[in-house]
Amino acid sequence: MNNLAKRVEQKKETALKKDERTEPAVKPIKNPIAKIQGFLEKKDLNYEIIDEKTLIVPYEIDGKLFKPTISLDDKWIVVSSMIIKSKDFPQGMNDDYILQIFRKLLRAIHELPEINYDIDDQDNIFVSADMRYDITDIQNFFSEFLAIPYGIKHFIEKIAPSMDPPIDVPGFE
Repeated sequence: MNNLAKRVEQKKETALKKDERTEPAVKPIKNPIAKIQGFLEKKDLNYEIIDEKTLIVPYEIDGKLFKPTISLDDKWIVVSSMIIKSKDFPQGMNDDYILQIFRKLLRAIHELPEINYDIDDQDNIFVSADMRYDITDIQNFFSEFLAIPYGIKHFIEKIAPSMDPPIDVPGFE
């Protein structure tokens, strides 16, 4: 075996050894919600605690109420808000209409920083952001969190009225 072949074989063995390694177990964070509460309180934002890992931060956008939800696990903070239920889409929409909505959502994801639109199994439309818990400071948190109301506003002001027929976004009580 020549030197090059030996080095390639050694690299394969090293790569296999690295692949066989497992990540250390994630230690549960004690009172993970406290960090997020502190961030929200520093900005005087109202919130409702749902459980030890979930908060709702109500937001009024264009006179309509939305309820961004902050969910925590051992590694991630996920902020998500439903924008519209599929049952609130205009009556009689077809597959072409849905395709047009999805194209506009994907284009917005591409063009707007920090904005992620997504759908659930019922085609309800959401906006979301996620961040690593352990590296999130107040500036990072709000750069991600504030993408949620911005994404809702963008949908209401740009995407919904551009549809034919336009979408009326009712908000939530």
